[in-house]
Amino acid sequence: MSKIRSAAIGLAAAGLSLLAARPAGASSHREALAVLNEPCADNTDTYAWVSDGAHDKLYLVMDFNPLHEPGQGNQGLRACNGYRYEFHIGTGTSLKDKVVYRVEFKNTLLPEAAPSPADGLGGGNELLWQISGGTETFKISRITGHTSEREGDEDTAVVLGQNLPVLPNNHGPQTDRLVYGLGPFSGYDSGDPTSREVGLYDQPFVDTYIHDLDNGGRVIAGEFDDPYQLDEKGIFDLVNLNRDDLGGIPGARRPPGKDVFTGFNVFSIALEIPISDIFPKGIPHNDVLIPDSTDSLLRVWASISRRQTQTVDPSNVITGLKGTGKFVQVGRNALPLFDAGFVGTQRQTLYLHTTPLNDVSRFGADVLYPVLVRDADALGIYRALGLGPDVVATLKGPRVDIIKAINLNRPIPIADGSTGDVITLDAAIDSSFPNGRRLGGGSAPNRHQVNVNSVLLSLICAGNPAAGLFKGTEVNDKDFLPRFPFLAPAHQGLLQGHGGVNVPTEPNIPLP
Repeated sequence: MSKIRSAAIGLAAAGLSLLAARPAGASSHREALAVLNEPCADNTDTYAWVSDGAHDKLYLVMDFNPLHEPGQGNQGLRACNGYRYEFHIGTGTSLKDKVVYRVEFKNTLLPEAAPSPADGLGGGNELLWQISGGTETFKISRITGHTSEREGDEDTAVVLGQNLPVLPNNHGPQTDRLVYGLGPFSGYDSGDPTSREVGLYDQPFVDTYIHDLDNGGRVIAGEFDDPYQLDEKGIFDLVNLNRDDLGGIPGARRPPGKDVFTGFNVFSIALEIPISDIFPKGIPHNDVLIPDSTDSLLRVWASISRRQTQTVDPSNVITGLKGTGKFVQVGRNALPLFDAGFVGTQRQTLYLHTTPLNDVSRFGADVLYPVLVRDADALGIYRALGLGPDVVATLKGPRVDIIKAINLNRPIPIADGSTGDVITLDAAIDSSFPNGRRLGGGSAPNRHQVNVNSVLLSLICAGNPAAGLFKGTEVNDKDFLPRFPFLAPAHQGLLQGHGGVNVPTEPNIPLP
Protein backbone atom coordinates (compact mmCIF):
# COMPACT_ATOMS: atom_id res chain seq x y z
CA MET A 1 0.00 0.00 0.00
CA SER A 2 2.85 2.37 0.79
CA LYS A 3 4.22 1.71 -2.69
CA ILE A 4 0.95 2.85 -4.25
CA ARG A 5 0.76 5.90 -2.01
CA SER A 6 4.30 6.98 -2.84
CA ALA A 7 3.61 6.25 -6.51
CA ALA A 8 0.71 8.65 -6.57
CA ILE A 9 2.74 11.38 -4.85
CA GLY A 10 5.61 10.83 -7.28
CA LEU A 11 3.45 11.66 -10.26
CA ALA A 12 6.00 13.70 -12.15
CA ALA A 13 8.27 10.71 -12.75
CA ALA A 14 5.55 8.55 -14.25
CA GLY A 15 6.57 8.54 -17.88
CA LEU A 16 10.16 7.50 -17.20
CA SER A 17 9.05 4.43 -15.26
CA LEU A 18 7.04 2.90 -18.07
CA LEU A 19 9.97 0.93 -19.48
CA ALA A 20 10.26 -1.20 -16.35
CA ALA A 21 6.87 -2.83 -16.11
CA ARG A 22 5.53 -6.27 -15.37
CA PRO A 23 4.64 -9.16 -17.62
CA ALA A 24 -0.10 -9.92 -20.08
CA GLY A 25 -2.38 -7.90 -22.41
CA ALA A 26 -4.92 -5.13 -22.84
CA SER A 27 -7.61 -4.60 -25.36
CA SER A 28 -10.83 -3.04 -26.59
CA HIS A 29 -13.29 -5.91 -27.05
CA ARG A 30 -16.70 -4.49 -28.00
CA GLU A 31 -15.88 -1.26 -26.21
CA ALA A 32 -18.14 0.99 -28.32
CA LEU A 33 -21.84 0.82 -29.13
CA ALA A 34 -21.13 0.96 -32.88
CA VAL A 35 -19.23 -2.34 -32.95
CA LEU A 36 -21.92 -4.36 -31.19
CA ASN A 37 -23.74 -4.75 -34.50
CA GLU A 38 -20.62 -4.96 -36.65
CA PRO A 39 -18.11 -7.47 -35.24
CA CYS A 40 -16.10 -7.45 -38.49
CA ALA A 41 -15.18 -3.84 -37.62
CA ASP A 42 -14.25 -4.58 -34.00
CA ASN A 43 -10.48 -4.13 -33.60
CA THR A 44 -9.39 -5.57 -30.26
CA ASP A 45 -5.58 -5.38 -30.13
CA THR A 46 -2.75 -4.02 -32.23
CA TYR A 47 0.89 -5.07 -31.85
CA ALA A 48 3.95 -3.48 -33.46
CA TRP A 49 7.59 -4.18 -32.70
CA VAL A 50 10.97 -4.68 -34.35
CA SER A 51 13.10 -7.80 -34.20
CA ASP A 52 15.78 -7.81 -31.53
CA GLY A 53 19.37 -7.13 -32.47
CA ALA A 54 19.52 -6.05 -36.10
CA HIS A 55 15.98 -4.57 -36.00
CA ASP A 56 15.67 -5.64 -39.63
CA LYS A 57 12.06 -6.81 -39.39
CA LEU A 58 8.89 -5.02 -38.34
CA TYR A 59 6.15 -7.23 -36.91
CA LEU A 60 2.53 -6.09 -37.12
CA VAL A 61 -0.46 -7.96 -35.66
CA MET A 62 -4.12 -6.89 -35.80
CA ASP A 63 -6.85 -8.79 -33.92
CA PHE A 64 -10.56 -8.29 -34.69
CA ASN A 65 -13.96 -10.04 -34.71
CA PRO A 66 -13.49 -11.27 -31.14
CA LEU A 67 -15.10 -13.53 -28.53
CA HIS A 68 -15.61 -16.47 -30.83
CA GLU A 69 -16.62 -19.64 -29.03
CA PRO A 70 -14.68 -22.30 -31.01
CA GLY A 71 -17.58 -24.72 -31.38
CA GLN A 72 -20.32 -22.16 -31.88
CA GLY A 73 -22.33 -21.91 -35.09
CA ASN A 74 -22.24 -24.17 -38.09
CA GLN A 75 -20.33 -21.61 -40.15
CA GLY A 76 -17.51 -21.07 -37.64
CA LEU A 77 -15.59 -17.80 -37.78
CA ARG A 78 -15.37 -16.58 -41.36
CA ALA A 79 -13.08 -13.98 -42.90
CA CYS A 80 -14.99 -10.73 -43.50
CA ASN A 81 -15.85 -9.85 -47.10
CA GLY A 82 -16.11 -6.19 -48.13
CA TYR A 83 -13.78 -4.71 -45.51
CA ARG A 84 -10.32 -3.18 -45.73
CA TYR A 85 -7.97 -3.97 -42.86
CA GLU A 86 -5.06 -1.53 -42.80
CA PHE A 87 -1.85 -0.98 -40.84
CA HIS A 88 -0.89 2.71 -41.01
CA ILE A 89 2.73 3.74 -40.43
CA GLY A 90 4.00 7.28 -40.01
CA THR A 91 7.55 8.30 -39.14
CA GLY A 92 9.20 10.83 -36.85
CA THR A 93 6.83 13.33 -35.28
CA SER A 94 4.21 12.97 -38.01
CA LEU A 95 1.10 10.81 -37.85
CA LYS A 96 0.55 11.11 -41.60
CA ASP A 97 0.78 7.82 -43.46
CA LYS A 98 4.14 7.05 -44.99
CA VAL A 99 3.24 3.44 -45.73
CA VAL A 100 -0.04 1.53 -45.44
CA TYR A 101 -0.42 -2.25 -45.63
CA ARG A 102 -3.95 -3.21 -46.68
CA VAL A 103 -5.56 -6.66 -46.41
CA GLU A 104 -8.84 -7.52 -48.19
CA PHE A 105 -10.62 -10.86 -47.91
CA LYS A 106 -12.71 -12.66 -50.51
CA ASN A 107 -15.02 -15.59 -49.77
CA THR A 108 -16.60 -17.52 -52.63
CA LEU A 109 -19.29 -20.17 -52.79
CA LEU A 110 -20.32 -21.55 -56.18
CA PRO A 111 -24.09 -21.68 -56.86
CA GLU A 112 -25.64 -25.12 -57.00
CA ALA A 113 -29.09 -26.40 -57.89
CA ALA A 114 -31.48 -27.55 -55.18
CA PRO A 115 -30.79 -31.00 -53.67
CA SER A 116 -31.64 -34.14 -55.61
CA PRO A 117 -31.44 -37.88 -54.82
CA ALA A 118 -28.31 -38.25 -56.96
CA ASP A 119 -26.21 -35.67 -55.10
CA GLY A 120 -22.87 -36.79 -53.74
CA LEU A 121 -21.01 -35.51 -50.68
CA GLY A 122 -19.82 -31.92 -50.90
CA GLY A 123 -20.93 -28.79 -52.71
CA GLY A 124 -23.21 -25.85 -52.10
CA ASN A 125 -26.04 -27.96 -50.65
CA GLU A 126 -24.02 -29.04 -47.62
CA LEU A 127 -24.96 -27.75 -44.18
CA LEU A 128 -21.37 -27.10 -43.08
CA TRP A 129 -19.04 -24.59 -44.74
CA GLN A 130 -15.92 -26.74 -44.69
CA ILE A 131 -17.39 -29.27 -47.16
CA SER A 132 -19.41 -26.78 -49.22
CA GLY A 133 -16.57 -26.03 -51.65
CA GLY A 134 -16.38 -22.46 -50.37
CA THR A 135 -13.00 -20.73 -50.44
CA GLU A 136 -11.44 -17.94 -48.40
CA THR A 137 -8.54 -15.94 -49.78
CA PHE A 138 -7.02 -12.52 -49.26
CA LYS A 139 -4.95 -9.88 -51.01
CA ILE A 140 -2.34 -7.65 -49.40
CA SER A 141 -1.16 -4.36 -50.88
CA ARG A 142 1.44 -1.74 -49.99
CA ILE A 143 0.33 1.88 -50.41
CA THR A 144 2.51 4.98 -50.15
CA GLY A 145 1.45 8.59 -49.93
CA HIS A 146 -1.91 7.45 -48.59
CA THR A 147 -4.19 9.37 -46.29
CA SER A 148 -7.10 7.55 -44.73
CA GLU A 149 -9.54 10.13 -46.10
CA ARG A 150 -8.39 9.90 -49.73
CA GLU A 151 -10.14 7.90 -52.43
CA GLY A 152 -8.55 6.44 -55.53
CA ASP A 153 -5.39 5.12 -53.87
CA GLU A 154 -5.94 1.77 -55.61
CA ASP A 155 -3.99 3.28 -58.49
CA THR A 156 -0.87 3.63 -56.33
CA ALA A 157 -1.21 0.32 -54.49
CA VAL A 158 1.45 -2.33 -55.09
CA VAL A 159 0.08 -5.84 -54.62
CA LEU A 160 2.44 -7.91 -52.45
CA GLY A 161 0.36 -11.07 -52.56
CA GLN A 162 -3.05 -12.15 -53.82
CA ASN A 163 -5.31 -15.19 -53.77
CA LEU A 164 -3.59 -16.20 -50.53
CA PRO A 165 -5.54 -18.92 -48.65
CA VAL A 166 -6.88 -18.03 -45.21
CA LEU A 167 -5.93 -20.36 -42.35
CA PRO A 168 -9.02 -22.57 -41.86
CA ASN A 169 -10.74 -23.02 -38.52
CA ASN A 170 -9.86 -25.67 -35.97
CA HIS A 171 -13.20 -27.49 -36.00
CA GLY A 172 -12.16 -30.93 -34.73
CA PRO A 173 -10.82 -34.42 -35.51
CA GLN A 174 -13.18 -35.40 -38.34
CA THR A 175 -12.63 -32.13 -40.19
CA ASP A 176 -8.87 -32.60 -39.74
CA ARG A 177 -9.05 -35.90 -41.61
CA LEU A 178 -11.88 -35.53 -44.11
CA VAL A 179 -11.28 -31.91 -45.15
CA TYR A 180 -7.70 -30.98 -44.29
CA GLY A 181 -6.25 -34.42 -45.13
CA LEU A 182 -4.12 -34.55 -41.99
CA GLY A 183 -4.58 -38.28 -41.43
CA PRO A 184 -6.57 -41.40 -42.36
CA PHE A 185 -10.26 -41.45 -41.51
CA SER A 186 -12.17 -44.38 -40.04
CA GLY A 187 -15.95 -44.18 -39.88
CA TYR A 188 -18.28 -45.00 -37.02
CA ASP A 189 -18.63 -48.49 -38.43
CA SER A 190 -14.95 -49.21 -37.72
CA GLY A 191 -15.57 -49.41 -33.99
CA ASP A 192 -12.52 -47.16 -33.48
CA PRO A 193 -13.32 -43.67 -32.06
CA THR A 194 -9.87 -42.21 -32.90
CA SER A 195 -11.15 -40.24 -35.90
CA ARG A 196 -13.67 -38.56 -33.63
CA GLU A 197 -11.51 -37.91 -30.57
CA VAL A 198 -7.89 -37.19 -31.59
CA GLY A 199 -7.23 -33.83 -33.21
CA LEU A 200 -4.50 -33.45 -35.83
CA TYR A 201 -4.65 -29.66 -36.36
CA ASP A 202 -1.12 -28.70 -35.25
CA GLN A 203 1.55 -26.05 -35.63
CA PRO A 204 3.10 -27.52 -38.81
CA PHE A 205 -0.36 -27.36 -40.41
CA VAL A 206 -0.77 -23.73 -39.33
CA ASP A 207 2.66 -22.91 -40.75
CA THR A 208 1.61 -24.01 -44.25
CA TYR A 209 -0.62 -20.90 -44.33
CA ILE A 210 2.31 -18.51 -43.80
CA HIS A 211 2.71 -16.84 -47.20
CA ASP A 212 5.80 -15.17 -48.66
CA LEU A 213 5.30 -11.65 -50.01
CA ASP A 214 6.89 -9.91 -52.97
CA ASN A 215 8.72 -7.42 -50.71
CA GLY A 216 10.49 -10.19 -48.77
CA GLY A 217 7.95 -10.22 -45.96
CA ARG A 218 5.49 -12.84 -44.76
CA VAL A 219 1.82 -12.88 -43.78
CA ILE A 220 -0.79 -15.16 -42.24
CA ALA A 221 -4.48 -14.51 -41.56
CA GLY A 222 -7.12 -16.60 -39.83
CA GLU A 223 -8.47 -17.75 -36.51
CA PHE A 224 -6.13 -17.92 -33.49
CA ASP A 225 -6.34 -18.05 -29.72
CA ASP A 226 -7.25 -14.63 -28.34
CA PRO A 227 -4.04 -13.38 -26.66
CA TYR A 228 -5.87 -10.95 -24.36
CA GLN A 229 -6.23 -11.43 -20.60
CA LEU A 230 -8.27 -9.39 -18.13
CA ASP A 231 -10.59 -9.84 -15.17
CA GLU A 232 -13.47 -8.19 -17.00
CA LYS A 233 -15.99 -9.63 -14.56
CA GLY A 234 -14.78 -7.03 -12.08
CA ILE A 235 -14.20 -4.21 -14.55
CA PHE A 236 -17.79 -4.24 -15.79
CA ASP A 237 -19.35 -4.37 -12.34
CA LEU A 238 -18.42 -0.69 -12.00
CA VAL A 239 -14.71 -1.38 -11.40
CA ASN A 240 -15.33 -3.98 -8.69
CA LEU A 241 -11.69 -5.07 -8.41
CA ASN A 242 -10.25 -7.80 -6.19
CA ARG A 243 -7.64 -7.27 -3.49
CA ASP A 244 -4.76 -8.47 -5.69
CA ASP A 245 -5.56 -5.67 -8.15
CA LEU A 246 -5.67 -2.99 -5.46
CA GLY A 247 -2.55 -3.51 -3.40
CA GLY A 248 -4.29 -5.72 -0.85
CA ILE A 249 -6.74 -3.16 0.57
CA PRO A 250 -9.23 -5.01 2.82
CA GLY A 251 -12.33 -3.35 1.36
CA ALA A 252 -11.83 -4.99 -2.05
CA ARG A 253 -13.57 -8.20 -3.09
CA ARG A 254 -11.77 -11.46 -2.51
CA PRO A 255 -9.42 -12.80 -5.20
CA PRO A 256 -8.73 -14.37 -7.60
CA GLY A 257 -9.45 -12.42 -10.74
CA LYS A 258 -10.75 -14.52 -13.62
CA ASP A 259 -9.74 -14.17 -17.26
CA VAL A 260 -13.05 -14.26 -19.12
CA PHE A 261 -11.26 -14.66 -22.47
CA THR A 262 -9.92 -18.11 -21.70
CA GLY A 263 -10.99 -20.50 -24.44
CA PHE A 264 -12.06 -17.82 -26.94
CA ASN A 265 -10.69 -17.38 -30.45
CA VAL A 266 -10.21 -14.18 -32.45
CA PHE A 267 -9.46 -13.36 -36.10
CA SER A 268 -5.88 -12.18 -36.62
CA ILE A 269 -3.64 -10.78 -39.34
CA ALA A 270 0.10 -11.12 -38.69
CA LEU A 271 2.68 -9.40 -40.91
CA GLU A 272 6.46 -9.62 -41.05
CA ILE A 273 7.84 -6.65 -43.00
CA PRO A 274 11.48 -5.88 -43.92
CA ILE A 275 12.37 -2.67 -42.11
CA SER A 276 13.90 -1.48 -45.39
CA ASP A 277 10.30 -1.08 -46.60
CA ILE A 278 10.03 1.85 -44.16
CA PHE A 279 13.65 2.99 -43.97
CA PRO A 280 15.12 2.25 -47.43
CA LYS A 281 18.43 3.89 -46.44
CA GLY A 282 18.57 2.03 -43.14
CA ILE A 283 17.37 2.91 -39.64
CA PRO A 284 18.98 6.17 -38.46
CA HIS A 285 21.63 5.51 -35.76
CA ASN A 286 20.56 1.86 -35.56
CA ASP A 287 21.33 0.15 -32.23
CA VAL A 288 21.96 3.50 -30.55
CA LEU A 289 19.41 5.10 -28.22
CA ILE A 290 19.25 8.87 -28.64
CA PRO A 291 16.58 9.94 -26.11
CA ASP A 292 15.89 13.34 -27.68
CA SER A 293 15.74 12.06 -31.27
CA THR A 294 12.63 11.35 -33.35
CA ASP A 295 14.18 10.36 -36.70
CA SER A 296 13.99 6.59 -36.01
CA LEU A 297 10.42 6.62 -34.67
CA LEU A 298 7.54 4.68 -36.22
CA ARG A 299 3.91 5.71 -35.49
CA VAL A 300 1.58 2.74 -36.01
CA TRP A 301 -2.19 2.31 -35.88
CA ALA A 302 -4.75 -0.05 -37.42
CA SER A 303 -8.05 0.76 -39.15
CA ILE A 304 -11.04 -1.06 -40.65
CA SER A 305 -13.11 0.42 -43.49
CA ARG A 306 -16.06 -0.61 -45.68
CA ARG A 307 -18.30 0.88 -48.34
CA GLN A 308 -20.46 3.71 -47.04
CA THR A 309 -23.80 2.25 -48.10
CA GLN A 310 -24.83 -1.34 -47.37
CA THR A 311 -27.92 -2.62 -49.19
CA VAL A 312 -29.66 -5.95 -48.67
CA ASP A 313 -28.73 -8.23 -51.59
CA PRO A 314 -30.09 -11.82 -51.34
CA SER A 315 -28.02 -12.84 -54.37
CA ASN A 316 -24.86 -12.36 -52.30
CA VAL A 317 -24.87 -15.71 -50.50
CA ILE A 318 -21.84 -14.80 -48.35
CA THR A 319 -22.87 -11.52 -46.69
CA GLY A 320 -26.40 -10.87 -47.99
CA LEU A 321 -25.33 -7.28 -48.67
CA LYS A 322 -24.08 -5.07 -51.48
CA GLY A 323 -21.70 -2.23 -50.64
CA THR A 324 -21.67 1.00 -52.64
CA GLY A 325 -20.16 4.45 -52.29
CA LYS A 326 -16.76 5.43 -50.98
CA PHE A 327 -14.88 3.51 -48.30
CA VAL A 328 -15.43 4.89 -44.81
CA GLN A 329 -13.60 4.04 -41.60
CA VAL A 330 -15.68 2.09 -39.09
CA GLY A 331 -13.01 0.86 -36.68
CA ARG A 332 -9.54 1.62 -35.39
CA ASN A 333 -7.13 0.62 -32.63
CA ALA A 334 -3.59 1.30 -31.47
CA LEU A 335 -2.70 1.84 -27.81
CA PRO A 336 -4.38 -0.71 -25.56
CA LEU A 337 -7.35 0.66 -23.62
CA PHE A 338 -7.40 4.09 -25.32
CA ASP A 339 -11.02 3.92 -26.46
CA ALA A 340 -12.02 1.70 -23.54
CA GLY A 341 -10.05 3.45 -20.78
CA PHE A 342 -9.98 7.14 -21.73
CA VAL A 343 -12.81 7.99 -24.13
CA GLY A 344 -16.31 8.24 -22.67
CA THR A 345 -19.20 6.17 -24.01
CA GLN A 346 -20.82 8.99 -25.96
CA ARG A 347 -17.63 9.64 -27.98
CA GLN A 348 -16.38 6.07 -28.48
CA THR A 349 -18.16 5.69 -31.81
CA LEU A 350 -16.70 9.02 -32.97
CA TYR A 351 -13.27 7.65 -32.06
CA LEU A 352 -13.81 4.54 -34.23
CA HIS A 353 -14.83 6.64 -37.24
CA THR A 354 -11.97 9.19 -37.09
CA THR A 355 -8.20 9.10 -37.53
CA PRO A 356 -5.44 9.88 -34.98
CA LEU A 357 -4.60 13.07 -36.90
CA ASN A 358 -7.13 15.08 -34.85
CA ASP A 359 -7.05 13.19 -31.56
CA VAL A 360 -5.67 16.13 -29.56
CA SER A 361 -8.54 18.44 -30.44
CA ARG A 362 -11.17 15.66 -30.29
CA PHE A 363 -10.03 13.54 -27.32
CA GLY A 364 -7.29 15.51 -25.58
CA ALA A 365 -9.51 16.28 -22.58
CA ASP A 366 -10.25 12.56 -22.13
CA VAL A 367 -6.54 11.96 -21.53
CA LEU A 368 -5.79 15.14 -19.58
CA TYR A 369 -8.70 14.56 -17.17
CA PRO A 370 -9.14 10.76 -16.93
CA VAL A 371 -12.65 9.72 -15.98
CA LEU A 372 -11.25 6.55 -14.39
CA VAL A 373 -9.57 8.62 -11.65
CA ARG A 374 -12.85 10.32 -10.83
CA ASP A 375 -14.57 6.93 -10.66
CA ALA A 376 -11.86 5.46 -8.41
CA ASP A 377 -12.24 8.41 -6.08
CA ALA A 378 -16.03 8.03 -5.94
CA LEU A 379 -15.63 4.32 -5.07
CA GLY A 380 -13.43 5.13 -2.09
CA ILE A 381 -10.24 3.55 -3.44
CA TYR A 382 -8.02 6.55 -2.70
CA ARG A 383 -9.42 6.97 0.80
CA ALA A 384 -8.71 3.28 1.45
CA LEU A 385 -5.11 3.91 0.39
CA GLY A 386 -4.82 6.92 2.69
CA LEU A 387 -4.30 9.45 -0.07
CA GLY A 388 -5.17 13.05 0.68
CA PRO A 389 -7.37 15.38 -1.40
CA ASP A 390 -4.33 17.22 -2.78
CA VAL A 391 -2.86 14.03 -4.27
CA VAL A 392 -6.22 12.98 -5.73
CA ALA A 393 -6.66 16.45 -7.24
CA THR A 394 -3.29 16.06 -8.96
CA LEU A 395 -4.29 12.68 -10.31
CA LYS A 396 -7.52 14.13 -11.71
CA GLY A 397 -5.50 16.37 -14.01
CA PRO A 398 -4.35 17.94 -16.15
CA ARG A 399 -2.27 14.81 -16.82
CA VAL A 400 0.39 15.85 -19.31
CA ASP A 401 2.52 13.05 -17.81
CA ILE A 402 0.31 10.45 -19.54
CA ILE A 403 0.73 12.11 -22.92
CA LYS A 404 4.50 12.38 -22.49
CA ALA A 405 4.69 8.72 -21.49
CA ILE A 406 2.88 7.43 -24.58
CA ASN A 407 5.12 9.72 -26.67
CA LEU A 408 8.17 8.00 -25.09
CA ASN A 409 9.22 11.34 -23.57
CA ARG A 410 10.47 12.36 -27.01
CA PRO A 411 10.14 15.94 -28.33
CA ILE A 412 6.85 15.24 -30.09
CA PRO A 413 4.46 18.23 -30.24
CA ILE A 414 1.26 17.77 -28.28
CA ALA A 415 -0.80 18.89 -31.26
CA ASP A 416 -3.01 17.49 -33.98
CA GLY A 417 -0.96 15.61 -36.54
CA SER A 418 1.78 14.69 -34.06
CA THR A 419 0.15 13.26 -30.92
CA GLY A 420 -2.68 10.73 -31.02
CA ASP A 421 -3.67 7.15 -30.37
CA VAL A 422 -0.79 5.40 -32.11
CA ILE A 423 1.85 2.93 -31.02
CA THR A 424 5.13 4.83 -31.03
CA LEU A 425 8.29 2.75 -31.31
CA ASP A 426 11.94 3.52 -31.84
CA ALA A 427 13.12 1.18 -34.58
CA ALA A 428 16.75 1.77 -33.60
CA ILE A 429 16.46 -0.15 -30.32
CA ASP A 430 14.81 -3.35 -29.09
CA SER A 431 11.08 -2.95 -28.47
CA SER A 432 9.56 -2.97 -24.98
CA PHE A 433 6.24 -1.33 -24.13
CA PRO A 434 5.52 1.56 -24.44
CA ASN A 435 8.30 1.52 -27.05
CA GLY A 436 6.16 -0.66 -29.32
CA ARG A 437 4.09 -3.57 -28.09
CA ARG A 438 5.21 -7.17 -28.42
CA LEU A 439 3.13 -10.33 -28.63
CA GLY A 440 4.40 -12.88 -26.12
CA GLY A 441 8.08 -12.65 -25.23
CA GLY A 442 7.54 -12.75 -21.47
CA SER A 443 9.16 -14.65 -18.60
CA ALA A 444 7.23 -17.82 -19.51
CA PRO A 445 5.88 -19.12 -22.85
CA ASN A 446 2.33 -18.11 -21.93
CA ARG A 447 3.21 -14.56 -20.81
CA HIS A 448 3.47 -11.31 -22.68
CA GLN A 449 6.59 -9.22 -22.30
CA VAL A 450 4.67 -6.57 -20.38
CA ASN A 451 1.30 -6.47 -18.60
CA VAL A 452 0.03 -3.39 -20.36
CA ASN A 453 -3.22 -3.47 -18.37
CA SER A 454 -1.28 -2.90 -15.18
CA VAL A 455 1.17 -0.42 -16.70
CA LEU A 456 -1.43 1.89 -18.23
CA LEU A 457 -4.08 1.70 -15.53
CA SER A 458 -1.46 2.16 -12.79
CA LEU A 459 -0.17 5.20 -14.66
CA ILE A 460 -3.68 6.63 -14.96
CA CYS A 461 -4.89 5.89 -11.44
CA ALA A 462 -1.69 6.09 -9.37
CA GLY A 463 0.59 8.25 -11.48
CA ASN A 464 3.18 5.47 -11.64
CA PRO A 465 3.10 2.61 -14.15
CA ALA A 466 5.02 0.35 -11.75
CA ALA A 467 2.47 0.68 -8.93
CA GLY A 468 1.18 -2.86 -9.56
CA LEU A 469 -2.53 -2.05 -9.75
CA PHE A 470 -4.93 -3.85 -12.11
CA LYS A 471 -2.65 -6.86 -12.54
CA GLY A 472 -5.65 -9.02 -13.27
CA THR A 473 -4.66 -12.31 -14.85
CA GLU A 474 -1.05 -12.61 -15.93
CA VAL A 475 -0.96 -15.70 -18.14
CA ASN A 476 -2.50 -16.79 -21.42
CA ASP A 477 -4.43 -20.06 -21.79
CA LYS A 478 -1.97 -21.21 -24.49
CA ASP A 479 1.74 -20.76 -25.11
CA PHE A 480 2.80 -18.13 -27.61
CA LEU A 481 5.23 -19.01 -30.38
CA PRO A 482 8.77 -17.63 -30.00
CA ARG A 483 8.84 -16.85 -33.74
CA PHE A 484 6.51 -15.64 -36.47
CA PRO A 485 3.50 -15.55 -36.36
CA PHE A 486 3.85 -15.58 -32.53
CA LEU A 487 0.10 -16.21 -32.05
CA ALA A 488 -1.05 -19.42 -30.37
CA PRO A 489 -3.15 -21.76 -32.56
CA ALA A 490 -6.94 -21.57 -32.29
CA HIS A 491 -8.86 -23.57 -29.70
CA GLN A 492 -10.55 -26.62 -31.16
CA GLY A 493 -14.30 -26.44 -31.70
CA LEU A 494 -15.10 -29.97 -30.54
CA LEU A 495 -13.16 -30.50 -27.33
CA GLN A 496 -12.10 -26.99 -26.23
CA GLY A 497 -13.79 -23.66 -25.62
CA HIS A 498 -16.45 -22.97 -23.05
CA GLY A 499 -18.97 -25.59 -24.02
CA GLY A 500 -16.61 -28.50 -23.40
CA VAL A 501 -14.37 -29.60 -20.59
CA ASN A 502 -11.50 -27.30 -21.71
CA VAL A 503 -9.05 -30.19 -21.86
CA PRO A 504 -7.04 -29.72 -25.06
CA THR A 505 -6.30 -32.68 -27.27
CA GLU A 506 -2.70 -31.44 -27.02
CA PRO A 507 -2.29 -28.53 -24.58
CA ASN A 508 0.95 -27.13 -26.01
CA ILE A 509 1.36 -27.82 -29.71
CA PRO A 510 5.08 -28.53 -30.29
CA LEU A 511 7.23 -26.62 -32.72
CA PRO A 512 7.86 -28.29 -36.08
